[in-house]
Amino acid sequence: MTRRPPAIAAGLVLFAVVFAACNGSSSAPTLTDPAEIVTAALKSTEGAKSVHIEVAVDGEAGVSLPIGADLGTSFDLTGTTASADIDFARPAAKATFSLPSLLGLSGEVIAVDGKSYVKTTLTGALYQESSLGDVGIDATPDPSATTDMIDDLGDFLLSEGIVLAKGDDVACGSKTCYAVSTTVDAGDLGSGAAGAVSDLPVDLVGATLALTVLVEQDAPNHLAGLTAEISLPDGTSITVDVIASKWDEPVAITAPPADQVKPAS
Repeated sequence: MTRRPPAIAAGLVLFAVVFAACNGSSSAPTLTDPAEIVTAALKSTEGAKSVHIEVAVDGEAGVSLPIGADLGTSFDLTGTTASADIDFARPAAKATFSLPSLLGLSGEVIAVDGKSYVKTTLTGALYQESSLGDVGIDATPDPSATTDMIDDLGDFLLSEGIVLAKGDDVACGSKTCYAVSTTVDAGDLGSGAAGAVSDLPVDLVGATLALTVLVEQDAPNHLAGLTAEISLPDGTSITVDVIASKWDEPVAITAPPADQVKPAS
């Protein structure tokens, strides 16, 4: 009995050493250069298996809708939301969206096994099936398009003439994030320097963009969020908030049951 406490103590010490070693393997060196922070986020995305994305949009702007219609005039986007689970490895994606100011439009899109399934409040309760190559809906959640957009964002932030600033660290969910921001004036936006600009549904020529990117401090420095505040030449503005989470967590995306799919005509 007198020899057990030292054995227990030795075991606790060993456990502490192992725990510290394992915990240390997930840590990352502190980054202070904003370009290095952005680069670390881009690198983590390259090997990602999955992600969950939440989007919220507020404000007014002239936009091209996912259904391909260009409104041409100011359109109230307040309350617009979207969420998506994306499986990069398969690839597959499932997204929902809501545009309350457009006749209460909402819907769901599933992209899996080379096909897309779309249903909206305008088309009825059944999904409409199409081949991904034939879909004329820009909002179809193509997993490769997500990584392309992140790459375009990185090209934009790291392009010549874009000045990045590291702000104070902020809380992002249960973690702590770096905050990197930039403000781009109308001249820079109109110069074509930003690869991501041309893919947005809002015409940013002549606009001013204030952008803040959040990157997790823990390895592997995942992209945690993005806020874009866009001021347009006509005096309207739009704010887009994006939250990225659940990186590399298992995600199950399947085609809807046959009885929920509209029969081919």
